[in-house]
Amino acid sequence: MNRNNIILIISFILLVFFQTLVFNNLYLFGFINPMVYVLFLVIYRFDYDQTFFILSSFILGFLIDFFSQSGGAHTISTLTVGFIRPIIIKNTFVVSSEIPGSFQNENRILDKYLFLSSIIGLHHFLYFVFVYFNWRAISLIIKNTLSTFVFSLILISLISVFYNKSNDS
Repeated sequence: MNRNNIILIISFILLVFFQTLVFNNLYLFGFINPMVYVLFLVIYRFDYDQTFFILSSFILGFLIDFFSQSGGAHTISTLTVGFIRPIIIKNTFVVSSEIPGSFQNENRILDKYLFLSSIIGLHHFLYFVFVYFNWRAISLIIKNTLSTFVFSLILISLISVFYNKSNDS
């Protein structure tokens, strides 16, 4: 096992731990619950095994659902993002022959935030669609998606900056 795999496993465990024990108990303005565990879907290297990524996405969502007792919405959301992630990578970084190795090594700031926003936005939208599972609640789905998206994006951006600095040393 190399250093990157160990860091990835530790990150997975820490994200599940902090999401279930800290962030699930944090309600901003009474209804916004930031989902920082989505960071794992971002930091997983682009050139690693896609099958293992889909499996770990399922396990990540399942663990969050299990500890949060949320009925499968996290699992469906993370699994769907796991499947769609290669398409998001190709469309956000707009490369034809050379895909960057990872999110951390990429220097194009606009592409990084477009990728980050796409992953977080898709995950949150799917999550709230499956939580409410009623198209008559579309205004509630959009309101919760946008508000949770903003706070999750801010927290994940801050955490990824620290993750990049610790990963560089």
